[in-house]
Amino acid sequence: MNLLHDIDWVLPWRSPGLTQAAFAMSWLGYATFIMFFMAVGYWVWNKEMFFRVMLLVTFSAVCNAFFKDLLQSPRPPLALRLDDLVGESYGMPSGHAQMAVTIWFWLAYEIRRPWAWLLASTIVVGVCLSRIYLGAHDPADVLGGVMLGAATLFLFAQIKDRQWFWQTRTIWSLMFVLLVTAATLAGWPNMAKPPNYVLMLAGWIVGGILGLRYENLALSFSAPTSWSRQIIAALVGILAFILLQKALKITGAALNPPAQAWEASKGLIISLFIAIAVPWLLARLRLVPSRRP
Repeated sequence: MNLLHDIDWVLPWRSPGLTQAAFAMSWLGYATFIMFFMAVGYWVWNKEMFFRVMLLVTFSAVCNAFFKDLLQSPRPPLALRLDDLVGESYGMPSGHAQMAVTIWFWLAYEIRRPWAWLLASTIVVGVCLSRIYLGAHDPADVLGGVMLGAATLFLFAQIKDRQWFWQTRTIWSLMFVLLVTAATLAGWPNMAKPPNYVLMLAGWIVGGILGLRYENLALSFSAPTSWSRQIIAALVGILAFILLQKALKITGAALNPPAQAWEASKGLIISLFIAIAVPWLLARLRLVPSRRP
């Protein structure tokens, strides 16, 4: 039996309690949690740090989709899967494993505290094991995701403090994002159609760059200093974010715009909402300090 490509050995370990725990851990790797987590971190923890997390998540998501279509490695058989949210996508590399390594180990790297590394390691191991347990991936897929996530972290750690020419002006940064997006779409492997969320992520980055720059000029908010204000600010932001998501869903159904254009527009709107609209609201409610009220 090849343990890297076989998950039959997992079946005897399955139980109702472990299944619920595995679903809970896997939820940490889905887009809904990641998006809300990054938004809350941006509002109540450290906006610059979570902007870097956003860059990492975007790059990791695109790389994951690219390598899935390049390798076209099938997932475990449907009969063994408990997670039905993966659809018909390929297995290698595991997006959950890659995202867990990218997000949690980067935060630990930024925090530089033993407890952060311990927490990050626990979450990463839990997420990776949950994907195998639920039959969404075999160990080879998970190992591939871990390796790609680690490579992303190493590369980003080497270049994050360098000043590249496209960072000197906002327009250059935006042009760089658009050029990279166009090149990625043009070079997508095996003549496959790139996922629509690639354009959503491009719009997300464009809005993030514009939003962070404008917010620093017009508002310049910082995270709340008390736990009570952090909790209230997070709840207000989450409620506003949920309302935005519902409004976008209704608007998309009513207008029925071209899918790719709508995905890019949603990414732009969401990131501007996170970077400008919610901080402005929180500053108005005096939940976050602002140097330019």
